[in-house]
Amino acid sequence: MKQLALSASVGDGGVNKQEDIRAIQQALNCLKNHIGLSELLSVDGSLGQVPSNSNTVKAICSFQRKIMGFSRPDGRVDCWESTHKAINELLQGSDNKAEWFFPSKVEPQVGLAESDYQHAAELLSCDIAAIKAVSDVESAGKGFLPEGLPCILFEAHQFSKFTDHQYDSSQPAISSRKWNRSLYKGGEAEYPRLKQAIQLDRTAALKSASWGRYQIMGFNHKSAGYLDVESYVQAMFESERNHLIAFVYFIKSDRHLLSAIQNHQWEAFARHYNGPSYQTNHYDEKLRQAYEKHSIA
Repeated sequence: MKQLALSASVGDGGVNKQEDIRAIQQALNCLKNHIGLSELLSVDGSLGQVPSNSNTVKAICSFQRKIMGFSRPDGRVDCWESTHKAINELLQGSDNKAEWFFPSKVEPQVGLAESDYQHAAELLSCDIAAIKAVSDVESAGKGFLPEGLPCILFEAHQFSKFTDHQYDSSQPAISSRKWNRSLYKGGEAEYPRLKQAIQLDRTAALKSASWGRYQIMGFNHKSAGYLDVESYVQAMFESERNHLIAFVYFIKSDRHLLSAIQNHQWEAFARHYNGPSYQTNHYDEKLRQAYEKHSIA
């Protein structure tokens, strides 16, 4: 993980700016195994109405107690004072493969049960075969790579848009005004592209990748049921069931998509789900074939 930067103090009695709280929450999640967190902190930028009782402040206290040896931890991180420096030292020494990107490398819950599909189909008033068809076409029926990272595809034209094209000349492999198929690397090789983009603009980078089994873009996080892209991405790391629920929310947010999947109108579905270039990749034909396969299974 890159160095933890703060603009003001965080914790019990701190200034507690939202962006600083989020940074601390992400850092502590990355160090969860070191300080004994049983669950990841919510990266929501909030300490609640009573900061001293928040899980974030308790995690700061745990860090100060277990890592720094404080007998009376104060639950606060002051800019470039002892606790802040200790967190950075431990972050820089951590060997977590994905920490540059995600607060903590979690063990994902892989796979979906038939009951998960059934529940999603009921929520969308469509048949299970239709949902499985989208899964097949978007990610070959798998939401995670063998290494335990969610499937992604980084879109250089989206990153260019979200960063006002300022990196098009200096970083043409990850920032392009126009969609360019040749820039894709596929599989785990997409992650170095994402890492490079994160180092330039984290939020824009996360918004510019499609995530998980249903390959929903980061910039669609609200339609997928999440207030911000960080929360959405965190959920994508955790389970394929989260992928499926995000898909349900996303489809229900668009009446055209909802009608198309209910009525097996695959051309209309592909146009709204994959964009105007869907014909180039024959998405509608692939969806129709996958649906027919699952309908007779």
